[in-house]
Amino acid sequence: MKPLKLAIITDIHHGPPRYTKKGAEALPLLESFVNEVSAGNFDAVVDLGDRITNVDKKTDGELANEVADTFRNINVPTHHLLGNHDLHYLTVRENEVLLGSNLSSRSIDVKGKHLVFWNIDLSNTYADNQIPSDSDLSWLKTDLNHTELPTIIFTHIPLDNASMVGNFWFQNNVDAASLKNTGRARKIIEASGKVILCIAGHTHWNKLSNIDGIHYLTIQSLSESFTTAGMASEAWAELTIDEVLHCVVHGNDRMLSEVASKKLHSHWISPRPAVRKIKKGSIAGVNETIKGLLIDMDGVIYTGEEAIPGSPKAIRLIQERGIKIIFLTNNARLSPDGYVRKLEQLGITIEPENIITSGVAVENFVRALDAPPKVHIIGSTALRELVLAAGALESDEAEYVIAGIDLGLDMGDLTVAVRHLINGAKLLATNTDAIIPAQDGPEPEAGSVVAFLEAASGQRAHDFGKPQKAIFDLAIERAGVSRDSIVMIGDTLVTDIAGARGAGLRSILVESGNPIFDLEQDLMPTMRAASLEQALPLILSNTEKAGLTC
Repeated sequence: MKPLKLAIITDIHHGPPRYTKKGAEALPLLESFVNEVSAGNFDAVVDLGDRITNVDKKTDGELANEVADTFRNINVPTHHLLGNHDLHYLTVRENEVLLGSNLSSRSIDVKGKHLVFWNIDLSNTYADNQIPSDSDLSWLKTDLNHTELPTIIFTHIPLDNASMVGNFWFQNNVDAASLKNTGRARKIIEASGKVILCIAGHTHWNKLSNIDGIHYLTIQSLSESFTTAGMASEAWAELTIDEVLHCVVHGNDRMLSEVASKKLHSHWISPRPAVRKIKKGSIAGVNETIKGLLIDMDGVIYTGEEAIPGSPKAIRLIQERGIKIIFLTNNARLSPDGYVRKLEQLGITIEPENIITSGVAVENFVRALDAPPKVHIIGSTALRELVLAAGALESDEAEYVIAGIDLGLDMGDLTVAVRHLINGAKLLATNTDAIIPAQDGPEPEAGSVVAFLEAASGQRAHDFGKPQKAIFDLAIERAGVSRDSIVMIGDTLVTDIAGARGAGLRSILVESGNPIFDLEQDLMPTMRAASLEQALPLILSNTEKAGLTC
């Protein structure tokens, strides 16, 4: 069988010049690329996303249309991915219409190779870094299970967590250089035994790494200039896949690489354990005592209206020791004042400013805007009051749809919200939790509503709840103590523990709320305990000593 030959382009960034991106030169450079491809003998073209530099909704539509028109001159199959800039103002559906292309995750077989175009949610990447959703990961696992061919995975953002030292933008914004918990994706990729190569853009430089025999290749942006003495790089890649992987990056930032293709179902020997082991029952990691705790409430303090045994007493003992407590919850059904009253009924006293809900995070966003936004709100009375008190105006010409949970929601309410979104409003989610623990069993949370609105509108919501870094940063600021001296306590891996890790915090996973699924390396808490009460001795012991080992 003849080798597979692909032309790859990424991070075109058509639009105004910004930082080191030569956006005004992008469209002519893309036209040159189209001519090169048309004159060559390629099996397909792959566009890895960030076709534009976002400006505003109207301008982005015009820029994206110009790029799409240029791509239509290519005479071989072209496959597009979504970049974070493509989704800043435009929806997934709007990008699909402009490109005339399906932008959901998909795969094809060409010349004995399986090509995977993994379009995961990138709408929040700029600010908070996005976690591949459970559905994204499930799709990838299922797809890999259904092929026996050597596989190449295309993404916008790299999956290898490579060093960003020396990178103009990402060295000092390393959280935005990769997806959170990419180890979960790599675990699936490595377990399949079929993936030979993962290709991405996003970080605006050429880079090659190798994990478990799988090559991870990052391609330079078409219009970037920081590596090329102020000239646009003019970069695009010619990839030939056979017994070896041969890649040439053309332009002013040239790269030539030729590496052996991984043998299917082969694996490297697993890394050996660290020489220094963490002792059982420790919160090791930094030489700081515990001065602050971020504590989830549902599943940690109470379930429904009933206190989890021992939790109120544990809170009182922690407060007596002088440890600052910030209650941090995705549940925006109550205001901070409402939670104060609920906690008082359980024997816990706390000030409202020490309670941060995902509704408070939305409120904080609204207050930071330059002008009062026009909004449509789905959610509790408490959420509505918070948002309106921050200066937002409910309007029939909404700029934002703010989505929380309202158990009295009907199809009419959802229809109004969908129409706002289709007309250009941005979707803001208090959180994307699908369910929440309750006395009689799980109840739907905001994520259930958000999933409906995303499916109906083609948008990806901006998530303000855990695990997003912004809500953790807000909580840390309220705590008023150093990040190294704060521990997160929660009952949910993908929000509490993942969020703590993303914020650089130690964490305790308690088993009193949500079911505890198999722990994965990128979601490992610092320690586990059956409940807050059971974790109390360790917490208190670490308030009085400089080290954190027991």
